[in-house]
Amino acid sequence: MAARLFAVAKFFTRVGIVGGTVYIVYDHGLLGNGAQSCEILNKVAAVVPAAVDEWSKYFGVELPDVPKLDVPLTEYWNSGIETTISALSCAPTKCNEYTQKGWQYVKGLTTGAE
Repeated sequence: MAARLFAVAKFFTRVGIVGGTVYIVYDHGLLGNGAQSCEILNKVAAVVPAAVDEWSKYFGVELPDVPKLDVPLTEYWNSGIETTISALSCAPTKCNEYTQKGWQYVKGLTTGAE
């Protein structure tokens, strides 16, 4: 009985965390266009280091310095999504092309064997 209650509590905790995360992401506009996402990313990049520093002082933990990146993340924020959508939009054409090539290969093997 206790194991089942624990499993139910664990499930609802996970659902609550995921639901809260989706709500916060939607509420802050991260699911909007690229300009909104870049704006939010700039705000986060300005706030997170100060918050981490404050929490590390509060708990008395020393964290190593965050390495500086020369890559502007705001320019590449949606590049993975754009690449994925591009690949998905080309998939039917490429699938048809590869099927035709495979069919020609198999046809060549069977006619060449005779």
